[in-house]
Amino acid sequence: MTIRLLIVVLLFCSAAAAQPLPKLVFVSDTQQPIWIETLRLQEDDNIHASRSIYRSILQESSAVAVVHLGDITSIGMFDSYWGPFDEFKRSVRVPVHPALGNHDYFIFHGASMQQFRKRFPERTTSWYAFTVQRVGIIILNSNFSRMSDEEQEQQQTWYRAQLIAFDEDTTVAAVIVACHHSPYTNSSIVEPSRGVQNRFVSLFSMYPKSLLFLSGHAHTYEHFRLRERDFLVIGGGGGLLQPLLPERERRFQDLYQAPGERRFFHYLNCTVSDSSLQLNVMRLRDDHSGVESADSLLLAFPLRTGR
Repeated sequence: MTIRLLIVVLLFCSAAAAQPLPKLVFVSDTQQPIWIETLRLQEDDNIHASRSIYRSILQESSAVAVVHLGDITSIGMFDSYWGPFDEFKRSVRVPVHPALGNHDYFIFHGASMQQFRKRFPERTTSWYAFTVQRVGIIILNSNFSRMSDEEQEQQQTWYRAQLIAFDEDTTVAAVIVACHHSPYTNSSIVEPSRGVQNRFVSLFSMYPKSLLFLSGHAHTYEHFRLRERDFLVIGGGGGLLQPLLPERERRFQDLYQAPGERRFFHYLNCTVSDSSLQLNVMRLRDDHSGVESADSLLLAFPLRTGR
């Protein structure tokens, strides 16, 4: 009996060791182009690109959640424009957590929010938090011009309280904050968001567990390290790719070095271990046949817990 029990224990331990680590998937800006954008930016079979991105995410067998950082669709008020996302959401077997992008509000706020709530009835506010393993994730609404002063104040008060709650929670080892508009970017099309810098980044940088800040809006991939924190721009979900400023004109030092001013379609894998986050930027191949790793980053959990 002792030998049999030992064999069972060894088999169980081997099976447990073979289990893949849980993975968070982040994607942003999957909207199809609208004609006015194509007057300035180059098309790259964008509708097919976003569908290929979705298809690759569906093949992530160890994913436990998908976070979409906004611009899910190009014109939020029209039901038909949500088609590619609706197809994805019907197929995905894990929760999908959305942030609101500026295109998701187009054209009329009320009609667009009806479409959004039809797909996410659980989202009673456009800011919220959840945990996966030992990671706390905070989703914020950076569309300040679409929010009343009261909503902005409510979000800010809630955000500060949530950062404090995660910081004091001994079961949470690290915090990711995400929103649509990028606080830092070298895009030649969109500006860095001063509102996000002032409202979100300033608080984010105050708490020791704050590990990673994610955003989209700029249709490119960028990696910045500022205020001793890592900031990734991951707006390559299928929208028209935006060129970066010429190197001599760039606003911030980009840690991702690559030739050329246009980058690639992509999404982000975030594998959660006991002590770190392993980030892999998954680039869509030029022929849309699949994805490959374009950049990787290991972020150790902060040693300090609590305040």
